[in-house]
Amino acid sequence: MTPEFYLILRSDDIGDDLEDAVFEAGFDDAMLTMRAGHAAIWVCHRPGELSALVREALAQAKRGGLEVLHVEIENEVFA
Repeated sequence: MTPEFYLILRSDDIGDDLEDAVFEAGFDDAMLTMRAGHAAIWVCHRPGELSALVREALAQAKRGGLEVLHVEIENEVFA
């Protein structure tokens, strides 16, 4: 199973500048979306262990000049 999580950004709007910044930061394998009133990067197609992937994505966002408020992980229940 591939871990999925959101990087919740300080921005409350998805505009062309933010889309460009997210792409330039290297999140071309992720999806930019809105979540609870904030722009968010949904990281969902990276293989690996969750905590390592979160640390890597946070560092990637920082290098790209993106301000991350927090990380959200959706819990799923499998029956």
